[in-house]
Parts: sequence; structure tokens; C-alpha cells
Amino acid sequence: MEPNNYERPFNDEEESSFDIMEWVSYFLHHWYLFVIGVILSLGLAYLDNRTWLPTFQSAGTVMIEEAKTVAGNSSQALMQGFGIESGFRNVNNQVIMLGSYDLVCKVVDSIPYLKVDYISKGSFKTRNLYKTSPIVIETDYVSPEAYNILFKIKLQSNGTYVITVDDNKLFSNFKVEGRYGQPVQHNLFFITVNNINKSFVNTEVYFMFRTRESLVSDFSSRLNFGYVVEGSSVLQISLVSETPDRDIDFINKLCETFLADNLDRKNDAANKTIKFIDDQLGVVSKSLAVSENEMTNFRQTNKIVDVTSHTSELLGKAQKFDAQQSELKLRETYLGYLTKYLKTNLADGSVVAPSSLGLNEPMLMALVQQVNDLHTQRNEVTEKNMYYAKYTKEIESVKTTIMEVVRSMRASLEIEKTDFNKRLADVNKQISELPEKELEMISIERKYKMDDNYYTFFLQKRAESEILKASNTPDNNILDKARVLNVTNSGKKSKTTLMFLLFGVLIPTVLVVLKELLNNTIRSTKDVEKNSPFPLIGAIRHTKSTDPLLVAKNPRSAFTEMFRVIRTRIEFIVKRKTNIIMMVTSTESGDGKTYFSINLASIYSMASKKTILVEMDIRKPSINQRFNIVQPNGVTNYLIDQNSLDEVILHIPKVDFDLLPAGSIPPNPGELIRSDKLIEMFEELRKRYDYIIVDTSPIGMVTDAYSLASLSDVNLFVVRNAKTNKSFFKKLVSQLKLDNIPHMFTIINDVVDDGSRYSKYKLYKYAYLFGYSYGYTTKRKQDKAEKYFHYYEDDTEI
Repeated sequence: MEPNNYERPFNDEEESSFDIMEWVSYFLHHWYLFVIGVILSLGLAYLDNRTWLPTFQSAGTVMIEEAKTVAGNSSQALMQGFGIESGFRNVNNQVIMLGSYDLVCKVVDSIPYLKVDYISKGSFKTRNLYKTSPIVIETDYVSPEAYNILFKIKLQSNGTYVITVDDNKLFSNFKVEGRYGQPVQHNLFFITVNNINKSFVNTEVYFMFRTRESLVSDFSSRLNFGYVVEGSSVLQISLVSETPDRDIDFINKLCETFLADNLDRKNDAANKTIKFIDDQLGVVSKSLAVSENEMTNFRQTNKIVDVTSHTSELLGKAQKFDAQQSELKLRETYLGYLTKYLKTNLADGSVVAPSSLGLNEPMLMALVQQVNDLHTQRNEVTEKNMYYAKYTKEIESVKTTIMEVVRSMRASLEIEKTDFNKRLADVNKQISELPEKELEMISIERKYKMDDNYYTFFLQKRAESEILKASNTPDNNILDKARVLNVTNSGKKSKTTLMFLLFGVLIPTVLVVLKELLNNTIRSTKDVEKNSPFPLIGAIRHTKSTDPLLVAKNPRSAFTEMFRVIRTRIEFIVKRKTNIIMMVTSTESGDGKTYFSINLASIYSMASKKTILVEMDIRKPSINQRFNIVQPNGVTNYLIDQNSLDEVILHIPKVDFDLLPAGSIPPNPGELIRSDKLIEMFEELRKRYDYIIVDTSPIGMVTDAYSLASLSDVNLFVVRNAKTNKSFFKKLVSQLKLDNIPHMFTIINDVVDDGSRYSKYKLYKYAYLFGYSYGYTTKRKQDKAEKYFHYYEDDTEI
């Protein structure tokens, strides 16, 4: 026989090659996993979507007025809250104020309905019954332990209710009964339950007491601010939740409280000015009353009705000087007030502006305005904020400047007072030269007029302050009350379904890939070709039958046709049809080499070839059991000269080929396999038979097959699908290649015909149908339908 020219080049890198169609076929083979995954994922998506609740975005808009110019006149200064509000008109500062803890606390306190959450629990959904609850609970006392506990109240038809606690081991025995409208006292709470919708009978409603801190934290974390148009001063305040009515109430109340707080700040400055004026009026009014009584008593006692013209002229001069003296006194009083205020009440942040008292001091007005602005900005942030220290430092700097300005103004004031006192002394000297009674009368009138003018001045300023306080309005305006804008999670159902569907496909994909990567067995003809340098000349399909004579009993089946293809390929390989020895081996026991050998012998006997099956697996013989025959003697007995060759050869009538069993199990099988007697036996068998099929021991377990390989014309290596270890097979055939084992070919056994990538042997179906159309024994003509039916009938049988 010619050398084996069918060996193909073999490269280890072939193992790592990626075949996309191979993977597609493999996924299609596991289609049921994807069907199950998709069905389960859609079911889970349906259940998850049942719990879906829409979330709504509710929003209102506020216009933050631009800062107004504060003029130097007293009226406009008073109208602007006495020069302290410019800091509040900064839009960024307003955002900070709107979200401040104190303001949110005020809003939470002003909405009593927030103190208790009313909840409806269904099989899938849990809803907040804000203002739709059939009951309203009035709380007089709630223990700290009762907060954040979910209570269940069952509304009964007889005007009573029962309160219990679910899913809380600490309150598992908790139970309170009561009647609607009547107070109920317990160590956890003192409440009154009012039934506002009597149509709800035998219904369960859940409720939870909310702490102020939890409500403030909840709303603060969800509050969102944004400009309606970038660069504008129109601010949108929004909240997103499943309870839009509650968010609308909160936003509206937040806007109202914000405006009221702004107005309160402006009125607070006006009140401080009025209080300062009232304090001065209290002092002046007492002095005025004393002066008035003194003047009246002097006139009545001395019977003086009027004074002379000269005296009247001197009195007029004196009164002018008195008016100037009042102005100097007012300035001195304000500077004293300012010095004291800066030293004691600096943190208050509301300093009375000098313009409100008619004092025209531009530098001092600007500094007071700056102090008020800085106090406002610092009050808008917490002590932990990085700007708090910055504002404090600036306030201290301005305070130092104000104190320096006050000292300078005091020095100037002293100079003015000195000059004024000189001029006043001249007038007083002239007055002192008048008659005694006129002189005394002038002194009394001067004091009275001075107190009266002082009193009138403060009354006028107080009236102006009251008028301007009444005309104060908030700096900001509510443009739109809160309303629902949109549903923010309208696409959540489709996204959830898509996500679950993705997992429903991804998980089976991962499982299939892991199964593929972790499975290290031969599972296809392509696996054999990738891992072996020896040609693959046949594939044997999987069958449920354990009958070793399947080919002989089903000559027209697709299973038998596969052996015919192998027979034909062997004839092409050896290029002759007689005196051929074929050795059949495998990696390990259980790969089906004996099963294959029996059926291969059957296919040659069906072609009227004189065939013998030689069992050379003398370490573990099994053919006798498969044929259900008793033959203790065989090859081993012949090799040790106990029997002749004719005595150990059996003829199997039902398959029409001969059998040479292994015989007794010898103690030295390795030596017998390598004996000259064995070579003589095969030479004799080659003379007698056309085909000698030799079933040997697994070449991966023992070395017997190595000795026999050199005696055979064709060496067939049987690989079992889904059983033979791929790594072991690859190492074994690589070693066989290195050892120059001649004429080696591979057969894959037990291939599953499931439409997957394993089924490349489908080409043999065509071969079977082609052969069957010409017929082996059937004479009558069959139509295509009959042949097709018969083909699947044969497949079903085996």
C-alpha cells in the first residue's frame, strides 16, 4: 500500500479560531433556553410594571426683582426698607434662601396635613393618599418611638376602628380600638381619628407619623431651582414625586412664605427706626411738658402777656440758635446710637440708616448700607459654608471703617459745637442785659420752643416711617402658581421591559457560552479536524439502539449508509479491495470502537466480502457478550499454541462474517502482542480473508495498538462525540504523529442529529436517499413521499 498522503497540515492556532456561523448554530441548538429566558423576562417585566407609579414634575415660577437704586433722600431710603435690602435681590442669594433649612421648616410647620402620611397598599402598588384619605388624624401628642412606624387602621362599619402594626416585631402585639371623632390615648400617641368619607367600610388604611426633620430633609433633597430663561431673573421651583398635590401645596406655600419673609425683613428695619424715634420722643415729651408748665406758670404769676419788640428780636435769634443746637444734638445722639449698636448688636444686621432721621451723611449712609448687605449675605449661609468666614471678615473691616468715620465725625461735631457756642454766647450776653423778668421769660420760652421743635420733628419722622412701612411690598412676585408640568417616568415601562428582555437573552447567552467554554469534549467533526492532524473519513450518528448488529438488521437506514461511505473512502485510501487489515482503536474505553468494528465488519459482509473480526483487546474482551456466545478460546490460546487457528475462528451466520475472539485473558498481554506468532496469524488471515477488522485496546490507555499499527493497512481512531476529552485527544494524536504511526484516520462516533452544528454529516442523508432510489431489494417504484416517509421511518427505528 502507498504511504498515507491524506495527512493534512496541523497548526495549534486553529483551536483558537473563531467561527461565527458555528456559534450561531450552537445558539440555535439551545433555542429552548432563549425561549424560556424571554418568557421569564417578560413575566418579570410584567410584574415589575404592575408596581409602576407615575412620577410628576410640579413647578411654580417666581420673578426676582432687579436691585433698585437707593437715592440719598430720606423718603426713598425709607421706601427701600431703610437701605438694607439690596443683598436680597441677588438671584443666587434668593436661591439659597428659598432652599434654606429655616424657610423649609416654616413651610412644613404651616401645612398640618404633612404631619401624617396616609398610605394605601395594594397587591402591587403603594400610594400616598394625600388629601384623598377617608380619615384625618388630629395629633395632640406623638411619642418619639411612634415616628416612622407604619400603623394599619381598619375602618369598621359600626363607627369604630382598630389600629395595629404590621411587620414590626417590637409592636407585634400592638392594638388600639377607638371611635371616630373621639380622642384615643396610648403611651405612643394621643390622637383623634375623624372619618371624612363614610363610604369606606371594612377598608384598611396605613398611616405614619412624620417628624419635622424627616419632612424637611425629604423636601430639601428634592427641591430643584432653575432659570426659566438663562440670564433672566425668573426662577422655576420644582419637585418630582408620585404625589403631585402635596408638591403643589408645598411649592405654593414656599413661595408665599418666601415673600412674607422678605416683607417681614423690610418691616423689621422700619420697626427699628420707629422704635428709635419713639425712644427719643419719650425723652423729649417729658422735657416739653416741663417747659410748657414752667412757661404757663411764669406768665400767670408775673402777668406777662407779651414781650417788647427788642426782646422779641433777641428771642427769634435765640430760637434759630436753638434749632441749630437741636440738629447738633440729633447728630450726636445718632453717632452715639451707632457706636453702641456696632459694639453690642452687630449680629442683628439691621442698622437704622441716617437718612431716616434726616441726616445727610453720604459716606456714613454708604457704609451702613454695606454693613446691612453683608449681614444679609452672611445670614443666607451656614457657619460651615466657605463664604461665612469671608462675609464675617468683610463685616469686621467695614465696622472698623465705620468706627473711624464716627470718630472723625465726632471731632468735626466738636469743632462745630465750639463755634456754635461762641455765637450762642454773644446772643446770650445781649439777652442777659434785658430786664430781669423779660430775661427769665425769654429763657423759659427758648427752652419750650426748642423742646417743641424737637418733638415736632420726631413726630413728623415717625409719621413718615409709619406711612412707608404700610406701603412696603415684597421685592419679588409669584408669576405662576405651582402646577403639574409633565410625567417624568412615562417611558419607564418600555425601558423596564427592554431591560428584562435584554437579561432574558443575555443570561442564556452567558450560560451557553460558559457551557461551550467549560466543556472540553469533542462535540463536532470540526473539533476533530481542529485538534487532529489525521484525516476524518466518517461520522456515525447517534442511535438509541444498543444492538451491535444494527447495520445488518437495518441495511436501508441512514445509519448503515454512513458505514457504506466509510467503506468507500477506505477503498480509495488503500486502492485495492482485498487482503486489507484495518485496526480500530480509541482514546479510552467507552468510545464505541468495538461497536464500530462489529458494524464495519457487517457492512463489508453485506458487500459479499469475506470478512473476519479479530478481537485484539485481550486485556478486556467484550465481543462474546455482545454476540451472546460462549467461546473461551481465542487469539491468546492460538498464540500460546493451545489451539489451532481454525479451532478458534467462529462463523456468525446472521451477519455472514467470521469472528476471532480474544480468548483467555493472559498474564502477559504485552509480550503476546509483540510475538512472531501474531505476525504469522495475520499473514494467514490476510490469505484467507478480503478484510480483517482488528478491534484493539484503547491506544490512550495501553500500548498494544502501537504494535499492531505497523501490521495494518488502515488504522482507524474512533472518537466519541460529547465524551472524548479534547485535550487528551489532541495530545494523543500529536504523539502518534511524532511516532510516525502510519495510515491513521479518524472516525467520530455518536454524533447527535439535532439540526445543530454537530450535524455536518447530513450529507450522508443524501447519499442514503440516492442509493435507496435505485433500490437494493425493493422492486416497485415509489414516489417521493413514500421514500421520504421511509427514510424517517428508518431513522425512528434505530
